[in-house]
Amino acid sequence: MSSELKIESADGNMLTAYCYEPTKPVKAGVIITPAMAVKQSFYATFAAHLALQGFRVWTFDYYGIGESQHGSKRSCNADVTSWINADYENVVQHASATMAGLPLYVLGHSLGGLLTPMLPSINKISGVVNISVGSGAKRHMSPRLQRSTPLLWHVVSPLLCSIFGYFPGARIGIMGDIPRNAMSQWRGWCLNSDYLLAAEPGASDAYAAVSYPMLSLFFSDDELLTESGARWIHNAYSNAKMDYRVVNAADIDAPRIGHFGFFKSRQQAHLWPAVIDWLDEQVATAS
Repeated sequence: MSSELKIESADGNMLTAYCYEPTKPVKAGVIITPAMAVKQSFYATFAAHLALQGFRVWTFDYYGIGESQHGSKRSCNADVTSWINADYENVVQHASATMAGLPLYVLGHSLGGLLTPMLPSINKISGVVNISVGSGAKRHMSPRLQRSTPLLWHVVSPLLCSIFGYFPGARIGIMGDIPRNAMSQWRGWCLNSDYLLAAEPGASDAYAAVSYPMLSLFFSDDELLTESGARWIHNAYSNAKMDYRVVNAADIDAPRIGHFGFFKSRQQAHLWPAVIDWLDEQVATAS
């Protein structure tokens, strides 16, 4: 169902990606952009399901993560900016070149959903689906995280990055392993009251310039994000054609969904059709 690809980033680094090719005629392409420290294998089941619906799907790991991690983690100098401009950008370039004029969409999870407006080749994207995307600023966090994250940002992260040369999240059970520079840049976003919109040069203007259609799904039991923070970040898309939805686990008779639950196979009947139906509507409109 899937084939492994090696895509060279604009920095000359080699990324590992997978392409899921449908057995029926291709109606559109979808790139899945991962959350911070989440490996592309996490999205494999959902990607394969999309392919069964007629979408050509790509997953990939940012440089320094998962199968795109080469050599010493200490020596990896990747940051979020290089993930956008070198890694994600070249995956978009590769995918777009295969589509023969068919539309190309992006499905971003958490961090992955924040990056698309800043792509150099944003004009190649026909629409975006955001899954569990919101602000990581302290003022948008739950009271529990407001109490615990200062220790992470002011003590744990700087100390461990200094000792190990990267953030050893897998070792301590907080997220996963993250290149030092990427962790530092993301930390800067989180310590800013307006998150990346103020901390990342040009981000606010890039969000305001977006005009493609968007679907955003936020889950009310998200353990990492608040609904106010999710709405706040999506309000920055002042010119996008936004379809923003809040989903309660009880509405689909599920015990919980949370920040990662959308991609679990048990949601194939409950949550995945909403995304597939939206993509099909966009394809029909574009044709």
